Amino acid sequence: MRRLRPGRAATPPDLRPALLSVVALLFLLLPFLLLTTSIQKLTGLDLGLAASAGELQPLPPGRVEAVEIHLDSKRLLLRAAVRTLDVTASRGDVTWSEQRLPHLPTGPDLAGLQRALRSLRQLDPERQRALVVPADDVPTARLVALLDAARESAGEPLFPDLVLGGSELSSRPGDGQEPSP
Repeated sequence: MRRLRPGRAATPPDLRPALLSVVALLFLLLPFLLLTTSIQKLTGLDLGLAASAGELQPLPPGRVEAVEIHLDSKRLLLRAAVRTLDVTASRGDVTWSEQRLPHLPTGPDLAGLQRALRSLRQLDPERQRALVVPADDVPTARLVALLDAARESAGEPLFPDLVLGGSELSSRPGDGQEPSP
């Protein structure tokens, strides 16, 4: 049958409708992308919501994270971890400070220790715990005098909750550990 009918020349399909639909899609997407994207960096605040109405998250702990008193036969050292309040500081950023107190002929400078503890207490009145780390060669009488001086000064409580510990319990700045009590 093909022989009887003369064949038509095959015409290529018209690509104009397909090309027109792609161009129309670009004209729709281009303004949308230009208006919704920005070359500036997006910034945001991390906000935490309460679990249910009226139930708020607890306040973070006070400004003083840890207080340590190290005592040996030749020196008295007061170490404190104070929370950084800088705008760029992240949660858990603390600054460790060390204060070496002189050793008097009668023993450690307990009055200087009380002044330093009082200044820490003014930074964080809620902090009540301090870690006392005595060396093995410290006499018991000297340790008891230090504990009494750290508990109160002139009837005013300083750090009434004292924890007696060893050097393995103390925190060293920069070692990645959490501060001790």
